[in-house]
Amino acid sequence: MPAGWPAPTPHFAITTRCHRIATEPERGGQPLQPAHNWDEATLRRLDPTEHDFQEFKGSGFLVRDGILRSDFGIDLSRQISAFANSGGGHLFIGIDDSGTIDAGGLPVNAKNGLREWLEDVIPGSVDPPLKVFNVYEVRSDGSADSRLRYGHAVYVIHIPTSEDAPHQARDYRYYLRIAGKSRPMNHTHIVDVQGRQQHPHIAVTRMDPYGAPEWFLDDPRGPMALIQFRITAQNRGRVLAENVGFDLTLPRNVVVRNVRERLASSNTKLRQDPGFLNIFHYHAFPIFPQQDVEAFVLWIALHRSNGHAFAKKKVELTWRTFADDAGVQEGVLPFHYFNIVHRTLHELNTRHAERSRKEPDWPASDSS
Repeated sequence: MPAGWPAPTPHFAITTRCHRIATEPERGGQPLQPAHNWDEATLRRLDPTEHDFQEFKGSGFLVRDGILRSDFGIDLSRQISAFANSGGGHLFIGIDDSGTIDAGGLPVNAKNGLREWLEDVIPGSVDPPLKVFNVYEVRSDGSADSRLRYGHAVYVIHIPTSEDAPHQARDYRYYLRIAGKSRPMNHTHIVDVQGRQQHPHIAVTRMDPYGAPEWFLDDPRGPMALIQFRITAQNRGRVLAENVGFDLTLPRNVVVRNVRERLASSNTKLRQDPGFLNIFHYHAFPIFPQQDVEAFVLWIALHRSNGHAFAKKKVELTWRTFADDAGVQEGVLPFHYFNIVHRTLHELNTRHAERSRKEPDWPASDSS
């Protein structure tokens, strides 16, 4: 226990506490649970990778050699600034970069109550002060495989997109979540965030798998699986978006013929470019400020010809949004974050090996 920190009072419980916000939205590479379900079991089910909506910080983020780090406040302010200026997200303190609880958690009675102390320091960690956030204290569930020590906890800080952005960190810089990291904003980024006050700001905030993979075992190319994803967008601005278009680009080898047939509709146009498929979708309804909407449903195909690209983390959805007279927004969502992709690749390899044993003259040539 850090020197000078008070010993914990006798208490052993599953504790999930919320502050300032009543409910917890789904974020990141996979959906997160509502606020009242934050417990150690939920932490175990987290996607173990960091992304734009999820950052892990081990216990060393707060303490070093048993003493509160003198530069913790600056490092915390950078993370708060980045999430508040972006699409919001979760900062986990007490979980290392592999997504595992480390050091048995942090003492709940540190600083005369660590959760309450974090609630006090977070608002003033950025300028202007942060008005809306949650701090959750997650203690041991008492199970045999619990990694949390008695009187210790992991702290989950939820920061939503802030209406007062941009927020400046204590080092006098502005930060943004880019490619799973909190990075300094350039002038263009700052102007863009400020523009949310006068224009719609439509961003793709989430991509979630839906349902089980759909298998096709009779294809001459070998076993193939389709995975459905639902794309969520949010109007982060303060102005109604009346006309919204989504421009999505996927690698050509994940969009086979029956996927293209499913994607085609009166509001969706497909264009094939060398190596890529471009999808333009016109959203038929206005999007209100801070409203989340299901923007689009798409499918990707996994087969033996593109499995290596998924394994090497090279398959991404590139998106751009257009809304009224606002500037174009853009971003990238990787597919390798999703456990369903890894499970499907494993099953694909198993089915491929089984068919190879049964049909020695297979595989056939590729086509799409």
